[in-house]
Amino acid sequence: MLQNRFAHLSRPVSLQMFNSYRLSTSNKFDDIQASMSAISNLIKGKYQLDLLVGIALVFIFLVVEKLKPFFRDFSLSDPTIQHKFSKHERVSANLCLSIISIVPSAVIAMAVVADRRWKRSKTQQLQLLTVSLLGLMLTTTMAGVLIDILKSWIGRPRPDFLQRCGPKKSTPVIGLVSIDVCTAPLGKRALIDGMRSMPSGHSGLSFSSLFYLTLWLGGQFKIFHRSQPLYKSLIAALPTIGACYVALSRTQDYRHHFSDIVVGGFIGIALSVVTYHRYFPVLWDTDSNKPLEVESESSVLPMYSLD
Repeated sequence: MLQNRFAHLSRPVSLQMFNSYRLSTSNKFDDIQASMSAISNLIKGKYQLDLLVGIALVFIFLVVEKLKPFFRDFSLSDPTIQHKFSKHERVSANLCLSIISIVPSAVIAMAVVADRRWKRSKTQQLQLLTVSLLGLMLTTTMAGVLIDILKSWIGRPRPDFLQRCGPKKSTPVIGLVSIDVCTAPLGKRALIDGMRSMPSGHSGLSFSSLFYLTLWLGGQFKIFHRSQPLYKSLIAALPTIGACYVALSRTQDYRHHFSDIVVGGFIGIALSVVTYHRYFPVLWDTDSNKPLEVESESSVLPMYSLD
């Protein structure tokens, strides 16, 4: 009896809730569609060529990684290449690739989504995220390609080269000899890699990626503005400290000479600075947290054609 009496009251309420839910879902779908459309226009516009270059650099990196180095003559009496071969690396190649790709990408993504200070729209957040990750991809791929090419051209023996070489007993200790005297006890691959010391790939890649992240965090935090607390500068510096550890670990494992990691670090820092400032203003700019060429609050990044 009571059920029938209040049935006519529950129907309008249910219908109203359904319509409200449908409207909310529709609005969210429209927002997502608008955001994806903006990202598509952004990529097809000004940054289409940059994205294509980044993708091309990935494939070029996979090719130059296989290049054989110049086999430079060496001396068995050279103390700089007499160090022991370390079977276990503090930062392996796979770990290094994870550090330079996953860590900065995750930090940038979380920072963009979690930052509520600037009251960005979803479209603005996605645009900022797209440009930030594009810059990260370009700086790391450029560093990887350049460093691998230089490794092959220079052909400097690693600090543990003699153990990789395993010279024949009849090899003269005094004077220069070629790679022909090597027996390669650790395998031919290890022997060839032993001539790829300069510059350090770990150092160059880690600085290109993590110093870029330091610049990005510094821009988002506006660290050079007097109103910003010191701890934000310290947070921004953490990725660079991580890059220093990765680079120095290569000397601890005797995979690289100190000069190798210095040159690699310089390459990484230089490329990250150039790439970052292609998309963002200098850190002391009042709008250091916004990508370049901001025209209005409704559009963080204007859409340009390539011509």
